[in-house]
Amino acid sequence: MIMEDKKSQVGLVGLGNAGMALAAPLLRQFAVLGYDRDGGRREVARSAGVRVAETAKAVAEECEIVLLSLPAPEASRAALGEMAGDQLKDRLIIETSTVSPKDIEWLVKAAGEHGATVVDSAIVGGVKKLTDGKTTFLVGASPSDYERARPVLNAAAEEIFHLGPVGNGMRAKLVNNAVAHTTMVMIIEAAAIAAKAGVPMDVFYTLMSRESGLMRPLTHRFGERIRNQDFEGGMSTANARKDSVLILDLAKELGVPLFTLQASHTVYEIAGGEHLSRLDYASISKLWEQWLDISFGAKA
Repeated sequence: MIMEDKKSQVGLVGLGNAGMALAAPLLRQFAVLGYDRDGGRREVARSAGVRVAETAKAVAEECEIVLLSLPAPEASRAALGEMAGDQLKDRLIIETSTVSPKDIEWLVKAAGEHGATVVDSAIVGGVKKLTDGKTTFLVGASPSDYERARPVLNAAAEEIFHLGPVGNGMRAKLVNNAVAHTTMVMIIEAAAIAAKAGVPMDVFYTLMSRESGLMRPLTHRFGERIRNQDFEGGMSTANARKDSVLILDLAKELGVPLFTLQASHTVYEIAGGEHLSRLDYASISKLWEQWLDISFGAKA
């Protein structure tokens, strides 16, 4: 068995692109013992300075804290299965892979059967920021597990958000990714309309990249109006609905298929029937507040 001071060593199961990006900043502060099923990835890791174990079980035997960086929930479950046994007692498993909250619940239960605990620590920011030690971690953990994990996470983080119970890190990551993925479809739809209408792409990009473009719904309407519950003045919901009708008509005329723009129009139609027409169109947020009995206000 390979022996080394456990206080200065962390384990890492999963040595793919994300795993090796995570290993880079960890290696600056810790000895890293890693494992991957792929022999080629093990060699890449070894050449980067990672001590390589022959099994995931061996990582758990030596390391009190083990990070998972794997491509799919099934891989995380399989890795924990390989580590299962007496060697997991008192271990802390930090799940950095993107999995569902239900997968986290499974990991918590499976690890708990062997005396281990789990922290979910979703990564936001991409591989380069991770390599540079400037990533953002969205963490769900008990207070004691968070304090235990924090020195390891700090080695790779520019910012860490502790969001409460285990599972909340992944919930926040899924919300973050949903915004990015939906916005991507919306941008492409709008760009397609612009291209078919003869608007140069450099002009489209310039308009979207300005604060008055993509950022304004977040910074002004959500950040200022919705969080402060201020819906007086501004562009009315009725006018937003009118513009929505006009863009749908233009897209139909140009033969551009729509998904997000078509769906979002439904909200403005509903808002008109809920007496929101004269208010700033940020007031469409009131619909979700009514439906779910929640508040988006900054003091909520």
